[in-house]
Amino acid sequence: MFGNCKNKDWPDSFDFNTDEICQTVFKPFIENEMAQLKAYDQERPDDITYIFHEHAQRVADNMKKTCLHIGLDEVIANNMYWAILPHDIGKKNLPLDIWDTEEKPQDSLKKYRRTHTLLGAQIVQEYFPDIDHPFKDLLIDVMANHHEQIDGNGTHGVTGDMLSLPVRLSAIVEAYDGWRIWRPHFEDRDISPPAVLERMRAEKGAEIFDMDLFESFAEMKMMEYKSSLSI
Repeated sequence: MFGNCKNKDWPDSFDFNTDEICQTVFKPFIENEMAQLKAYDQERPDDITYIFHEHAQRVADNMKKTCLHIGLDEVIANNMYWAILPHDIGKKNLPLDIWDTEEKPQDSLKKYRRTHTLLGAQIVQEYFPDIDHPFKDLLIDVMANHHEQIDGNGTHGVTGDMLSLPVRLSAIVEAYDGWRIWRPHFEDRDISPPAVLERMRAEKGAEIFDMDLFESFAEMKMMEYKSSLSI
């Protein structure tokens, strides 16, 4: 298992906002990688809807809101925000032409695309070979394993008992945003928040997701959705 995090609980042993290594080493690295991901997106077709750096920002925002909603403190929520923000940086190490297809991707292409998880983790490992820090462990864990499933049928076959709480929540938040972005093969699929949440619950469910975390996330998103309707 690549990125087998030593700590499977929520990251509370450091504060990203005040930790010197986080601020002077990891934060500039993440900002630079996100700028590179944005530049990669700008080389893709003009009419794309799944824009990776924008997806990553929404995922990070939803991660922080979910952490706060389930009662985690601001430090943990912010640590998780920064850990998941660069989760897709490995995509920029793959060919541009594999992403923006009209048809639903075949399993072989989907598997190739999912190699971005290990490519991203390798970027971190190669950039920081001599740094031993809990944020590095968290970053690699989330990056490598955010497409894993509770039943062990995810990208790398990691079973649920081996998945940390940060990864379990990352898988939910990341999948939700992915299914909220219309793509040609979706055709007339309902991608409203209620419809996406119901699809995740009914079609994917406990085989894929930690359902306790999922229902907390769904509660937060539905509160947000209902609030938007009343504006």
